[in-house]
Amino acid sequence: MNRTNSLEEGRSWRLSRKYQLKEDRASEIDSVLNGEVSNSNIHKLLRMDPTPLIFAQSLVLSGPARELGRNFIKGIDLYLKKVNDQGGIDGRPIMIWRLDDGYEPDNAYNNTTQFISYSQLLGLFGYIGTPTTKASLPLAKSAGIDIISPFTGASVLRGGNNAYTIHHRASYADEAKRIVDYLVNDGFVRIAIGYQNDSYGKDVLNSLIEELADPHRLSPVISVPLVRNSRDTGNAAKEIKAHNPDALIAISTYQTVASLIQNLNSQGSYPQVMTISFTGTKSLIKELPRHASFGIGVTQVVPFPWDLRNPIVRDYQHDLLHVDSDAEFDFVSLEGYLIARKLVSALRKASPAINRSSLREALLEENDGLISGGVEVDLVFLGTDPWQP
Repeated sequence: MNRTNSLEEGRSWRLSRKYQLKEDRASEIDSVLNGEVSNSNIHKLLRMDPTPLIFAQSLVLSGPARELGRNFIKGIDLYLKKVNDQGGIDGRPIMIWRLDDGYEPDNAYNNTTQFISYSQLLGLFGYIGTPTTKASLPLAKSAGIDIISPFTGASVLRGGNNAYTIHHRASYADEAKRIVDYLVNDGFVRIAIGYQNDSYGKDVLNSLIEELADPHRLSPVISVPLVRNSRDTGNAAKEIKAHNPDALIAISTYQTVASLIQNLNSQGSYPQVMTISFTGTKSLIKELPRHASFGIGVTQVVPFPWDLRNPIVRDYQHDLLHVDSDAEFDFVSLEGYLIARKLVSALRKASPAINRSSLREALLEENDGLISGGVEVDLVFLGTDPWQP
């Protein structure tokens, strides 16, 4: 075989392998979708009879942060399937057109570009992340369609200039305050911050710096940027260790946070680690050895998923165990379940004349700013409670 033929065959193999990997990834993602609630093909949804109430969702289903998206839709689909099985809204099922964005803003922008070309959509629902939602918001505004219940607490997506986002979770500023107050009150004053180097991480970083400065008159001993969707945190860990912090606030998704913790531990640094709800509590536990996860503090914006005194949690547990007797409870799937409840409640209020305008009005009427109907930001510590695996 001559060199030219060999190179050509090698190129053909790489191309076929590339397309096979793409097909495998698409097949894996499709297997996550619940066909009774969602589909990646809008035309299948449009052909359904009766005509469904259709929403669109761009979210992470692949890549390092995929468990966030998969747990989130587990809760959403759990509740929506229950409603659909009972006849939907006036006989119409609620369906979601879902596309994976891998937690990358460009992908979310492209997905949203597809979404807004269909006037049949009632809203963009349950987007995950600040950078992805921020990239999509200008498109939503131009199309006059709301982004409902995004999984982000970023300040940049709130306020009067963001009329096309309807939030049902506490802000990252609320979570930052809870963390800083805890640390300072317990004597941790040499505080380092590792933050995802994008709009999400910088939003939380700014809130943390503000909370440290006023009223505590402190500032971070070091703030180190972290690459989104990456486990490459060795250099960041070295920088943090060099400043000998007694506490670290790590702001990223679970795999990056876990990598940073393990790199610090391997270098002999063991600060008190704190993070926020978006990280993904259950996924963080699974990503770390038990000894490394013990004692990490995580803020939460939904009720405790194991607290059966809460009627919403009882419903969530009952519904989840009904479809899977071995199912695990977690904060992220509970959040998905709760925003689905919010959406269904608003659809029932807007019925029978359901459109984007009537749905927005119904959502805003009952919007208390918090998913759980008024619960304050909570703080849990991994491994210190009987619910922990």
